[in-house]
Amino acid sequence: MNRFTIDREQRPILDDGARVAEFMAAAMTAEIASFDLFDTLVQRAVWRPDDVFTLLAANLPDQVSAWFAAERGRAEAAVRRASGTTEITLAAIYAELRRTAPAGLDLMPIMDQEIALEIEAIAADPKIAAAFHALVAAGRRVIIVSDMYLPRRAIETMIERAGLAGHERLYLSSETGHTKASGAVWDVIRADFGLAADARIVHLGDHPAADCAVARRCGITPFLLSPPERRLPANRYQPTSNALADLPHALLRRALGAQAGDPYWLTLAYLVVAPAAIGMAGLIHNRVRAEHRHPFFLARDGLIFQKAYEAAWRTEATPPSHYVWSSRRCLNLAAITTLDATDLDFLCSGVSDLTIADYLHRADLDPTAGAVAAAMHQHGVNGQTAVNDAASRASLRAIFTDLAGPIIARARIERRDLLAHLDQIGLFDGKALVVDLGWHGSLQRSLIRLGTIARGVAPDITGVYLGTSARRQRDIPAEGFLFSDGAPQAVVAATVGRSYEVLELLFSAPESGISHVACRDGVPYPVRLAQTEEAPRLAIAALIHDAVTEVAQAMRPYLRPEHITMLRDLACTRLTALLAAPDRTDAAHFAEIPHAEGFAASSYRPIVPPSGRSPFTAASAARTAFWPAGFLARLDPGSRFAVRAINSLHRRITAPA
Repeated sequence: MNRFTIDREQRPILDDGARVAEFMAAAMTAEIASFDLFDTLVQRAVWRPDDVFTLLAANLPDQVSAWFAAERGRAEAAVRRASGTTEITLAAIYAELRRTAPAGLDLMPIMDQEIALEIEAIAADPKIAAAFHALVAAGRRVIIVSDMYLPRRAIETMIERAGLAGHERLYLSSETGHTKASGAVWDVIRADFGLAADARIVHLGDHPAADCAVARRCGITPFLLSPPERRLPANRYQPTSNALADLPHALLRRALGAQAGDPYWLTLAYLVVAPAAIGMAGLIHNRVRAEHRHPFFLARDGLIFQKAYEAAWRTEATPPSHYVWSSRRCLNLAAITTLDATDLDFLCSGVSDLTIADYLHRADLDPTAGAVAAAMHQHGVNGQTAVNDAASRASLRAIFTDLAGPIIARARIERRDLLAHLDQIGLFDGKALVVDLGWHGSLQRSLIRLGTIARGVAPDITGVYLGTSARRQRDIPAEGFLFSDGAPQAVVAATVGRSYEVLELLFSAPESGISHVACRDGVPYPVRLAQTEEAPRLAIAALIHDAVTEVAQAMRPYLRPEHITMLRDLACTRLTALLAAPDRTDAAHFAEIPHAEGFAASSYRPIVPPSGRSPFTAASAARTAFWPAGFLARLDPGSRFAVRAINSLHRRITAPA
């Protein structure tokens, strides 16, 4: 957990909008409008330019990979030293590489792979591309100037791929031998266009020296963009120096440039959720291959892992995955055949102040029906009685016991249609691996019970979860990715020990919950719980799922089984940074999200509640908050101290003698 550092410095994201607007205004009266290419017109899908070499090395044969990783940078540096101020070419770099290459190795295919990877890794920066196209449309003379050793054919393919067109000329240092870094290219440009020495050329780029200081000395009017590494919002999830682990940072930078969503949630999606989902998907892939199991992903929390699995890991040699319409209510209620203590625990589960009627509705019982009303009367309560103490909970349990007949009858109806769905996807046809977020394995147990009812023998079902708690039902086989059965305890304490609900939000699906499965003309379909309170969560989930899919696709060519541990460590570190040490920004964003307590979405509360008007109100809110650390983060230091002191006293008073 200590391999990856967390940056506590909260630097503001640098907004280049004003600088681009200034450049545009100047370009409308200049003779030439010049654009830098890399990190200006186009953004790479790697965090550092040299990461391309590392990723390329990972895809080479084992006997070549280590050599290339060590020699590619050395060869380029050697060629640059020999060339002085004249630009080098990719061909010269590979000529130098040939001196130390393994005997008989053909370097041309590797050079072609490097070019292809460079091309694949770029996309237009939407804001800069818009300025480029606006100037072209206005009839301005637009050029592209780049210090780059790649050949013209590669750069032109990049420009075409980025959708950039209409510029008059492209100046490449690999072709002219003259660079922005030396300033020599500007004399070449003036000569080509027949410009006088005092003709105005404006240039937009990102390099402080080549695109700004040197250009200014050469009589160019420069406009400098912020460096690429500063184009992210303030966050504590810093790059790691691992090329594969840092791919999400580059993709986040591009997403922010495209204004693809709220920067806060995009940052969590790319840098926190994606490593966890893709790492866990790798564990799933290993289990599927090693044990010849068919993977089944449980709704809703399993969906993000299915997307990561399909996009990053699954091959044609492994069986297709299936999405299972399911939920706590859907599976646990349908699995009831006799109302035992476990079933009663499920029906009575929840800690919010729900009413008797709320609990009854969750089990599809009508409080006004004769038998139901009689049971409530028998135990001295009514539908509006709040279940908030030992006596009311005992009454609720007794009511459900009295209503065992209607509950079992309802379970039988729902089980029939649910089994039609499970049969349709073949869950009980062989060795199955079910995937969900966690934590106790109750859904897996219900599936085993359902399979036993349907087939007369217990199905072979094992589980893979983001984590399993120490209270997991140990008679069913299951494994956790971040932690298994409460170990390592430090990971548990720093993640779910801080807030189950935050994790459930981060990994939830962009769809409403499922009440049960029904059949129409013999065809199963999910009956969903459409709730207006779900709208904020659904929007965030859609953004997160898109980001995870993008990162998974980008990582796919380079992922190997040995990367799973790295992704697990990264996920643990970053989840801990969020959950154990949130700041006011975290608290403010999560305060906007209501969370459904229990099952069947009967009651919603904000993940981070309002602070209240007094320290005692705030102390009470801290004790019952879904995310206590998030709640405390929204308080000023004095209020935080008071709340902690009050709750410390509260614990002493209420502690058992």
